Amino acid sequence: MKLTQIDIDSVQKDCDHGQTTKFNTCFHSAESLPQGIGAPSEAPYAFRRWLPLILESRGLNSSAAQIVRLSRHQAQVIVDSSASSILTGQLNRAAAEDLQDEVFPTFVSLIYPPEGLFMRLDGCSPKDATCRLHGGRRPQSLILSTMDIILRLSSSQRAMNDIRRSLSNGCSDVAITFLPFQERMCSEREYRVFCAPESAKITAISQYRWHKAWKFSNVLQDEKVRVASDIYSAIQALHERILQQLKPAEPLDVMLLKQGLSFDVFYDDENEQAQLVELNVFGARSGCGSCLFGWLGDLALLYGEQEEVEFRVAY
Repeated sequence: MKLTQIDIDSVQKDCDHGQTTKFNTCFHSAESLPQGIGAPSEAPYAFRRWLPLILESRGLNSSAAQIVRLSRHQAQVIVDSSASSILTGQLNRAAAEDLQDEVFPTFVSLIYPPEGLFMRLDGCSPKDATCRLHGGRRPQSLILSTMDIILRLSSSQRAMNDIRRSLSNGCSDVAITFLPFQERMCSEREYRVFCAPESAKITAISQYRWHKAWKFSNVLQDEKVRVASDIYSAIQALHERILQQLKPAEPLDVMLLKQGLSFDVFYDDENEQAQLVELNVFGARSGCGSCLFGWLGDLALLYGEQEEVEFRVAY
């Protein structure tokens, strides 16, 4: 494994252009890429497909996950209320009565552990939600009430796109998964791992919070190398568990291998353990952000044409 340190100033300069061209790129056109790189399906990476392994990596049993299913009508009520909520970050007052009467009751069965809940749709989390929960004093992904749920969903463009996609695909319901909240799970402790099509071998790793200096950027070089090596070892163990879950007779698993994959990992440096956060789609045509890599500039590396795994962090 090769540890590469990227000057954060070069990252910031790329960000200054508005749309990055060197780092965290995505959705490249077919014309800009070699022939044969297509737009991948997101179906093999659905959150619920990988939920058992996510729970296992956290040391939780299946009962820790709570799944609430919205009917198509309930999902549409939320979508209809979202236009103003995305802009204002507040509940749509005109739709408040419909939400209270038709959607809120669906969540009454949720059990809130002392640490609260984290919410995830099958295709994404509502991390772009514009609402401001808990007076801004606590993590915005922390769910403590039904109102928090509705605000996070209705003010998130990502969530609305995912729900609309489910509705347009004819799904009978929209499933929302709730897990116990983890205070220490934050972007500065997360890493994105890229695995090449066909072989599924790890080709590259990047800190997830690509636009800021690495959490360990100020320690001595020997310590940086040690930490990166520990993280890489933990990632390799998770990668092996992912591959063990794949079934040769399952069409979606076959598709995943053909397309490649990326996955996000939470590394807790206090206990030196890694947890699987989620699996993501892979590829230059996809919406998977390349973090400290660029799909065009690092195409050969990301697609497995180089032998050594590269681990990039910013300083």
